[in-house]
Order: sequence, then C-alpha cells, then structure tokens
Amino acid sequence: MNKKTIIFKVFEFPHLSETFILAQIITAIKLGYDVKIIVVKLLDLDASLYRKTLIENNILDSIIIEDYKIPKNTFFKIFKFVFLLLKHLKKIKAILSFYNKQNKFSLTWLYQWNFYEVFNSNNNVFHVQYGTNRNPLDLLKAAGFYKPSLIVTFHGHDAFFPINGFIPNNGYYDNLFTYGDLITANTPYLAKKIVALGCPREKMKIIPVGVDTTFFNSIGKNKRAEGSLKIITVGRLDPVKGHKYSIEVVNEMVQSGYDIILTIIGEGSERKNLEKLIENYNLKKNVFLLGKKSQDEIRSFLIANDLYVITAVPLCDGRRETQGLTTLEAQACGLPVIAFDSGGVKYTIELGKTGFVFDEYDTIGIVTILKKIYLERSMLKEMSANTKKFIDANFSQTYINDIWDNVYQNLFNQLTK
Repeated sequence: MNKKTIIFKVFEFPHLSETFILAQIITAIKLGYDVKIIVVKLLDLDASLYRKTLIENNILDSIIIEDYKIPKNTFFKIFKFVFLLLKHLKKIKAILSFYNKQNKFSLTWLYQWNFYEVFNSNNNVFHVQYGTNRNPLDLLKAAGFYKPSLIVTFHGHDAFFPINGFIPNNGYYDNLFTYGDLITANTPYLAKKIVALGCPREKMKIIPVGVDTTFFNSIGKNKRAEGSLKIITVGRLDPVKGHKYSIEVVNEMVQSGYDIILTIIGEGSERKNLEKLIENYNLKKNVFLLGKKSQDEIRSFLIANDLYVITAVPLCDGRRETQGLTTLEAQACGLPVIAFDSGGVKYTIELGKTGFVFDEYDTIGIVTILKKIYLERSMLKEMSANTKKFIDANFSQTYINDIWDNVYQNLFNQLTK
C-alpha cells in the first residue's frame, strides 16, 4: 500500500518571509506523512537562511519543479500534444472534462493535465499555500476525475481584490469554493473575509500559525528592573507593518525625557523612508534598523528586549495584517506585546494579560502605556509570566500539529470511504 502523501503547492520556495510555510511542511513530516513540494520558482538554496533546516528535514529531496515540459518550437509542441493525447487515450473523458472547464482552448492545458495526473491518487492530499496558487487543482477537481483532497490555506493578500492590484473578482475562487475540500485561515479576521467572498462556512476552518516553543523561549532572559526600556519589532519594511508609527512613539517618549530603544529587524521598500524619519527626529541613538536576520539572531534579539511592538495599519485597498506570527514568537520569548488593533493581530494577544491593543494610528495610547510600564517595571514581570502559558495553550507548534493531524487524518479517511 502506498504511503499517504501530503503534496504542498507553493510559488516561491524557500521564501525568507514565509517561515510559516516551512513550518507547515515540517509539521506534515513530523506527523509521519511522505511529503512532496511542487514549486513554481526555486530560490537560491545556498543563500537561504533556512538551509540547515531544509537539510535536517530532508526537504531538498522532496522538491518538484512545476515544469510542464512544453516544447518551445510550435511543431514539436503540437507533435508532443498528439503524443500525450494518444498516450492517455483511455482517459480522454477526463481530459475533455478538464478542457471544458477552461475559458479557452490551449495546447498548454494537456501538458498541465499530464503533469498533475502523476499525482492522481487517493493516497494524496494537496495542501496549497495561498489561494492564488490554486490553479489548476481547482479545475481538476471541478472536472470530476481527480481523486486527491484539496486544502487551500489563505494567508492575507490572496483574499483582497483586486489581488496584487490587478486580478479582479470575476468568479476567481468559484471553482475552489465549490470543489475544494477545505479552506483554512489563520484568524477569525481572515476567515470572515474569505467567507464574504463566497466560501461556504462549513468548508472554512481557522487554524493559527504555530510557534516552535522549543526554539522560541525565554531561557536566558534577564528580568531587568531599570535602565532604558528596550522595545523591538520584526517584519519586512512595508507600509502595512506601520514601522513609522513605532518610530513616532519613540520620538514622543524621547521628547518626554524617557530612555527608550527601538530595534527594527527586517528589510524592504520602506527603508529609505524610515531612515529619513529617524534622521528628522534625531533618533539615531534610539532607533536601529538592523535588516534581515536569521532565526537564531531574531531569537537572541527578542530575549534581549523588554517589549514587542507592532503598529500595523491598513493599506489603501483595506488589506491588513492577518495574524502576526512574530507576536507569538515574541511572547514565547517572554515579551508582552503592544499593538494596534489591525486585522487579526488582536487574536494573538490575551488582552490585559500578555499585552495591550490600541486603535489603529493611536500612537498616544501606546505612549501612555509605555510610560506606565517604564515607571512600573513590575508590569513587565507579571505579563511576561503570562505569555508562556498563553502561547503553550493556544499557539505552540505541538498544539497546532495536533489540529493538523486531525485535519489530515479526516481527509484521508474520506478518500478511502
């Protein structure tokens, strides 16, 4: 009997800002499944900060490039098309059904069908990362001859139209929502957005992204009772992360005479704007842009700081932070969280116990609580004691793995009925 296989479908891999995808793959491996990863674009493995993890988990051997092997020469393209058609003549009904689901005729669809037919087994479950990556699996399922179950995990931008600024909602997810087996989101915030797009509630399941508490923990953390208040934030330098508001908070604190340090880890398009803001406020001794860091380095910085801050804000299209994995990693390291109530961030915090949430753009509210914490350092100790319990009970990777174990088992059981 063939081993049960989880086939992940991703666009770019291993992507530095998508640690949650790597964690999901490792979850499936630890649960005992055979794992394959279909990748559209394979990134530079030698330059990857996760190379060690990829090697340790034998993930490199599981990667399959999504190459349909279509000849560039028109004559050979047509010749191979006829060859594939004859090769799969017994499955012509399935091929025609797949073609009927397309908006137009193209020789490419047979090459695509041929690539995915290799995985057409009820011993397989496809787990697609990002709704935008669902094609052609949604059409294969819609055609009616494709056996594997289909899970699609949404992560944020894939639920806001126009997607990437140009993809319209003209029935974009209709086949997925009709023929897919399960849709997952990391917070109630994102789940609500997806349901509003037409996803049946019975197919929607909320499964948070977990945090590895054996790696992110508060071991070695010193409980400082005085000195500068050290706050940190981790995330790409992008407008949705709202780093400029964290800098404005620090400016207000410094102007009021408080000794405060902000460390920002991440890289992105906003770097120059943030550097200019730091210079204008004369905060070069208070705010530090450290660029990209490895997971080991991020953990060390988290342990060395007192508080985590995330001042995420909506983009012009209304898109917001959907979960905020770094808030969980910070709390696992003993850091209380101060955040704007943006998107799904609040669902990662136990309000009043492991952190505080303020309205978007309410920098004054954050300044007020930081001043209180600065003067009453015992608050840090009390809240830090709560963070580990909160994470262990709701977001530890062990807890999340149990959820996925049940999900995968149920899908495989349905396939064998």
